[in-house]
Amino acid sequence: MARKRESSAFSVLFASRMIRITYLMALALILAFLLPTHLSASRIYTTKEHIFPEFIKWHVYVVNGLSNNQDLFTHCKSTENDLGIHNIQSGSNITWSFRTDFTHSTLFWCYVRKDHDASSFDVFWYYHPLFEKCNWKNCIWVAKDDGIYLKDLSKNVDELMHGWYSGM
Repeated sequence: MARKRESSAFSVLFASRMIRITYLMALALILAFLLPTHLSASRIYTTKEHIFPEFIKWHVYVVNGLSNNQDLFTHCKSTENDLGIHNIQSGSNITWSFRTDFTHSTLFWCYVRKDHDASSFDVFWYYHPLFEKCNWKNCIWVAKDDGIYLKDLSKNVDELMHGWYSGM
């Protein structure tokens, strides 16, 4: 009878320790997966807006950076909004603000023309590298004599994105 009690006490103690070990292993496994993900995300995304771009109020600028006082004809739109036709004087810009939708389908594009050259391109779409270039808030497109540039605010450089096409 004493052996049975010993055996029973041992079983309870063994089962209790196994539960603790299993619990600790599960916790270690969870931490092993979550900690690197959290550290990686904290290096890239510093605020809830960076994790959820839907909360950001975005601003898009189309700037006339053409030389010789050339005007820039623009027509920008999305599937929901036609922003109208504008004739932008040299050194001026048009701008608009919006929030993205939760389906990640927000898209704006523009048709721009100078003299006999034109270009048509997307100015905003759901794409994290674009968000980084726009510093998670301001997408600045500049029409220059040799093409259309996106100002990469993270590197403080203008990046040639599109050329001009004759006869459009």
